[in-house]
Amino acid sequence: MAEDEQQQGYTQWAPPAAMADAVDAFWQFWVPRRPQRGASLLQQHRVLPDGCTDLIFDFHHAPGRAWLARSRLGIVGPMKRFILIDLEPGAVSLGVRLRPGWAQALLGVSPRELCGLNVTVQDCAPAFAQLQRRMEDCATPAHAMTLLQDTITQRWASFLDVAKPRAVQALAHLQSSGGQVRMTALARSLGVSERTLHRDILDEAGVAPKLLARVLRFQRAVSLLRANGDAALCDIAFECGYADQAHLSRDVRELAGVSPSALVG
Repeated sequence: MAEDEQQQGYTQWAPPAAMADAVDAFWQFWVPRRPQRGASLLQQHRVLPDGCTDLIFDFHHAPGRAWLARSRLGIVGPMKRFILIDLEPGAVSLGVRLRPGWAQALLGVSPRELCGLNVTVQDCAPAFAQLQRRMEDCATPAHAMTLLQDTITQRWASFLDVAKPRAVQALAHLQSSGGQVRMTALARSLGVSERTLHRDILDEAGVAPKLLARVLRFQRAVSLLRANGDAALCDIAFECGYADQAHLSRDVRELAGVSPSALVG
């Protein structure tokens, strides 16, 4: 299928197993240059909060030998709620999604300072300006994605022997439980006060621990809803640790901006 005629879509690739604690996924989002027949000229994409920080190479797919135009390499910090992005024909994004607690180590940026922001690397991580130039010089988008993957892999390897912050262990507990961990119990298991735990997670993840737990619980519920659209909301609410179905619906509306049925419909 010609690239002009490709259907709009999102594709992601799992990182090597050894990097799974740090990298959630490498991904691509593509908008065809020619809108599909009957499609609205102005379309929007709903991006949901997930607690992660992304390094994203945006460009417009250009015809002819020059495969890109209007390129930009930026970092998107953790989000507290959904955002809507206008989709332009020919827009392409190549990205890597880093799990909470790894933005500082792998990108050299503070997720707390970037919370809710989308900032160019020139403004927040100038060391990555060279990566942008190298990606622009790649022969194809596939080569640019390979370069992005190789760069993150190399940076991850350089931090293997570095002592990890105490918050990394706490973040691992939060993620593995889908946000179903009481902060008092988590602080006690780590031998710190709740205030110290709050500060550590806020510094390393960019959002407060209770909000991060809420986002992780929401993400698990969304995954279950999308995997089984026929499942009863009350069953998903119970499995994900919500008080009841109304609690789940309220959280989805606040974090996603739509009802559970509209989100997966």
